[in-house]
Amino acid sequence: MGIIKSSDFYDLNIHALPDYADSPSRMMLEAKYMGYSGICLTSINPANKFRDTDITMPTPRDFETYTGIEIQADNVSRLNKYINRSINKVDIITVSGGDEDINRGAVEDGRVDLLAHPASQGKPLNHVLSKAAADNGVAIDFNIDALIRYRGGSRVRILSALRQNTRLARKFDAPMVITSNARSHYDLRGPREMMALGMLMGMTREEALHALSTVPGSIINRNRNNNRIMDGVEVVQ
Repeated sequence: MGIIKSSDFYDLNIHALPDYADSPSRMMLEAKYMGYSGICLTSINPANKFRDTDITMPTPRDFETYTGIEIQADNVSRLNKYINRSINKVDIITVSGGDEDINRGAVEDGRVDLLAHPASQGKPLNHVLSKAAADNGVAIDFNIDALIRYRGGSRVRILSALRQNTRLARKFDAPMVITSNARSHYDLRGPREMMALGMLMGMTREEALHALSTVPGSIINRNRNNNRIMDGVEVVQ
C-alpha cells in the first residue's frame, strides 16, 4: 500500500483535441486528480502528423505533460517513413500494432518507445518478437480499452492474447506498460484500477505497478537524453 502511495504514475497514451473532443487541459486536470504524475498527449490521425497541443492553463504542481504520436501504417516502408519524420518532434513515439509485419517493424526499431494494440486482432506476439522488444527497449503496451470496448468472443480472444504477451514479456524481460488509450476524460482510469486490469491481463501486482510507474518513467528519462539515437546508441562528445 505504501509503495503505491509513494510511486509516480504515468499514462503514456492519451488522446485529446484536435484529434478528439476533450481539451488537453481537461485531460490533464482529470489525470492529476486521479493521482498521476504525468501523461503523454498523443496525436493520432490519418496523416500521422504531430499536432501541437494547446494547453490553456498552467501545468499543475508536481505534474508533467509530454507529447507523442501514435503511428498507423499499413506496411513497414511507410512505418519507417513516419518514424523518421517523428524523430525529435515528440517525446514518445508509439506504433499502432496488431498486424504481424507492423508489430515486427516496431519491436525491431529502437527508436520506437511503445508498441500499442499488439493483440488487437486477437493474436499474441511470438517468442521472436518478444525477444526483439526486449533487445531494442521497445515497451509492449497493455491498453485497458481492449477490455472495455470489446464484448463477447472478441474480448475473450484479445484477453487470451494479452495474457500470452504478458508471459512472453516476463520470459524475455521485455518492458511492459499499461495505458488507457483514452479518447475522452470518461476513458481515464485511476492507477489502482489500471493495476487491477493489468493483473486481469496476467501481470503480477508488482509487474502492474512497474508498468504504470517505473517503466514509463524510464522511457521518459531515456528520451530526455538528447544524445540518444536509439536504444544502446549515443553520441559521445
